[in-house]
Amino acid sequence: MEFEALNPNLYAQVLDELELIPSTKPYQILFYGSRERGDYHPDSDLNFYLVAHSTDQMKSQFIDSISRALQKLEDVAPVNMIAGDADSLRHRLKISEPGSVQLLEASSVFFGEGIFEDLKADWDKWKEREIPKSDLIQYLEKRIRFFKQQVTRNVKDEIAQLERITTLTLHIWALQNIEDLTHIELLKMDTPDQLVPLFTNLYRKELEAPIWELLELQTKVRKLKVDIRWKRDISREDIHETKYKLISLRNDEEFMMNLWA
Repeated sequence: MEFEALNPNLYAQVLDELELIPSTKPYQILFYGSRERGDYHPDSDLNFYLVAHSTDQMKSQFIDSISRALQKLEDVAPVNMIAGDADSLRHRLKISEPGSVQLLEASSVFFGEGIFEDLKADWDKWKEREIPKSDLIQYLEKRIRFFKQQVTRNVKDEIAQLERITTLTLHIWALQNIEDLTHIELLKMDTPDQLVPLFTNLYRKELEAPIWELLELQTKVRKLKVDIRWKRDISREDIHETKYKLISLRNDEEFMMNLWA
């Protein structure tokens, strides 16, 4: 775990606060991303994944309390937290969903115990199997439909929506066009700084014009996402241009027939 930039007293304060938060079931917080791996840059944020029982997640006070505790780390970098329950994460692992692969292969336990260790034992068995491409594609298609239907409340939501749709579309293309896909490649696909290099270096021969355009959009959206997290000025024109390019690309009949065939 990469804690070089964390003040020991600050870290201790966060853990003390987390210890005092009541919950119906035990919960864990995983630390992942570039700051956990140690290959971060100044713009990198702190990424956490809360694994908690659905009963606790339904309590707004529970989620808010954990968020407030982690927000103390904003002195180091912007904090990003995602929440999910163990059963949902286990299902995603069974179909080798890239985000879940990232958590099990490249994260560490920040707080709590028990849940991650059980999931890791299951994953160590499942990852020896072939990637269930059909089930995974079906799941990713549902995720795209979910994000397309989301109502964005602000610029940050808009950028996040664009980022998820472009990323998931690239994932589906790889599953459909790369025969010997590995779990290591799935992990890289869910690592923002590694996704585009993976495609342009390893899959270069298979890439067609629409995918190159999608990769360019992914790079632009990634930059917008970093800018908004660090509260830098961003242009609405850049967001609209990116959105309309994505819509145009997804309305390309030939491209969509090849992608969703």
